[in-house]
Formats: sequence, structure tokens, C-alpha cells
Amino acid sequence: MEHDINTFSKLGEGINFYLNESFHYINEALIYEFASYLFSEELKKIDPSDKDKEIIESINLPESPVELLQVDLPEVMTEETLRAISDGWNKAQTLARVENYDFTLDHAIQSIEMLGHLNNFGFFIETVINRHLLYLKQTRLIDDFSYSRFSIAKVMERIIFIFKDDISTHNIHLNEIARLFSLRNKTVHYTPDNAMALKPRISEMIQIWNQTKKLLERLEGIEKFKEDKFSRLLNNQINGFMEKWTSKPTANKS
Repeated sequence: MEHDINTFSKLGEGINFYLNESFHYINEALIYEFASYLFSEELKKIDPSDKDKEIIESINLPESPVELLQVDLPEVMTEETLRAISDGWNKAQTLARVENYDFTLDHAIQSIEMLGHLNNFGFFIETVINRHLLYLKQTRLIDDFSYSRFSIAKVMERIIFIFKDDISTHNIHLNEIARLFSLRNKTVHYTPDNAMALKPRISEMIQIWNQTKKLLERLEGIEKFKEDKFSRLLNNQINGFMEKWTSKPTANKS
């Protein structure tokens, strides 16, 4: 199939989409985790009534997780207390969306929304690489046969091929990119063990983003496309994330 300017435009739209979606999900993940912290503070203000205590003491739930999933759970508190808990959770969610919070860089993100971030950020990188391969083909820096082979190779193999000279001179490192695709592999194969192990730290994600930005800057220097630079768009996303969720200084403004 022959590809014209529309193909590059479509790939560019996909790159933008995946980048925006990836940061939407990681922000949603930390909104949820911040809301959970705020909610725990709200719960401290709720005093269970004597009736609540009676209900809790009378409940006899099975210990087996399978049996627990199979039973109809009874009401465990009075309507008044449940209403107070519901109001507390709604308040926590509202505040988490408008307030900033300084998570430590060692904070492990466990919210399910991380599935959305890891998948979409991986798609973001992969689409950038796919577009660059098309650039190499159309500028005759690789032949049609090489293009057809590399375009179906595993994404890390494509990246290593494109950056082989930079890797050999130590101008580019791929350890954090490899870590990203290792994490994404856990989302693709969402086994019980992977579900429990998938909790990347904020510091890990920042390192992945910063290494990705260096790769983008290298590709942009080669392609010289007159467009809004994806490295700058990524940098803006990183800055926005860090300003809302960490006390760490933001990345370079670009």
C-alpha cells in the first residue's frame, strides 16, 4: 500500500490521542488514591451508633474468597451511617479533583486506571516508532524489504534498530523504555500474580517519561517535520503531572 501525507497525519493524530489518554488515566489513578486518603480522614469523623455495632457483631461472613463472592452481603450499617459514608466519599472525590497533593516519589500506584496509562503510553511510543519507520522508507534510508520486516517486529526490536548507532555510542539508553514494555506486558497478560504485582512507583514513571522525551527529541532532529513537537507535548504533560502530584521541581519548560 502506498502512503501519502494523510498517513503521516493519521499517525500524528494517533500519537496525540495515545499521549493524552495515557496522562488522563494516570491523573485519574492519583485522583482516586488521593480521594481514598481524604475519605479515610472523613471516616474518622463518623461515630458508629450502638445499632451499627450490633449489626457488625451479628454478621458472620465466610472466610473463603470464593464463598464470599457467592453470598448476598447483608447491610452492615444503619442507613444513617451509610449515608454519612456516601457523603464523605463524594466530598473526597470532589476535593481530589481540584486540590493538589504531594505524593512521595516512592509512592506505588495501585489504582486500576494504571492499566489505561501503561497501555496508552506504550501505544504512544509504538506509533511514534511506526511513523519514523515510514519516514525511513519514504526517504529511502531503508529498503522496502527491511521496512516490511521491521514493521511487524516486536516494538523493542524496532526501537533498537532505529537507535542502534546511538546505543553503541551510549548517546541513547533504553532501559526505562524496556521497563515500560515489561509493565505493559503485565497489563496484556493480566494474571492473578500480575494483577497484584502491577504497582509502579511514581519515580519509575517519571524516569520512563524522561527517557522517552530524549528519544522523541532525537527523532525530531532527524525528521525535521514542521509540526508541534511531541517531545514538547510530552514535556507539558510531565510538568502538569508533577505540579499537581509531587513536590519535585518540574521538567524543563520547552
